Amino acid sequence: MSRVGADERARLHEAASTLAGIRAATTLLNSSGEIGEERRAAMAAMVESELQRLERMVQRQQDAVRPQIPGPRPDAIRPDAMRADVAEVIDLDAVVGSMVLAHEAKGTEVEWRPSRMLALGDSDQLTEALNVLLDNAAAHGSGTVRIEVRAAGAASTSLEIAVSDDGPGIAPELRRRIFAWGVSRPGSTGQGIGLHVARDLMERQGGYLELIETGERTTFVLGIPMLGCIADGSDERADEGTGEHDTPTRGGRRGVAA
Repeated sequence: MSRVGADERARLHEAASTLAGIRAATTLLNSSGEIGEERRAAMAAMVESELQRLERMVQRQQDAVRPQIPGPRPDAIRPDAMRADVAEVIDLDAVVGSMVLAHEAKGTEVEWRPSRMLALGDSDQLTEALNVLLDNAAAHGSGTVRIEVRAAGAASTSLEIAVSDDGPGIAPELRRRIFAWGVSRPGSTGQGIGLHVARDLMERQGGYLELIETGERTTFVLGIPMLGCIADGSDERADEGTGEHDTPTRGGRRGVAA
């Protein structure tokens, strides 16, 4: 498959997942069920953010397939090439919190504690990679999905987002190939492209995606360059719809109401 064809399938894969989260959240927002005002506002903001991300995704794909005009000026830079050279400050609580709300709306129970950590990279690419891992955990895991944001190590310059589930794990013969294009677990209805795409997205921004298998849990770890932390009291966004910083948030069908 050509690179353009693979990118188109990857974008369709992510668009379908994003739209499912938007649809589920919109249904909750329009339902007669009791949703606290704080959580309602956070979920509405998530829907708006995801719609904007979807628009940027479509625009990038259009830019990638648009025919190039012959004889470009030497200083001309394609929009998609420009993005590869520009890193942004990423509020990890904003990214993770948005994805937690989207997957809670779809019925996944998620436990997560805001970290106030900042990273350096591409927030859209990080969001897409995290979305893949949460989709994967919901499809193959059981019980509560846990997300932990942490420093990669005492002397490390990277942050990690670890996504764990209590599923049956990955068969030993698949572990070395799990990130290859088209590889999926037996019985899976997926296309086997999500993890491949997620690892590619992380590597594009100087990060990584790894699998950690233990006897009890399956954990995928996203690594991304670290920038620092938000000073206490300098930013209130991490509190929106999630509760206190020292208390893990839990969602899913039991956690929709505030």
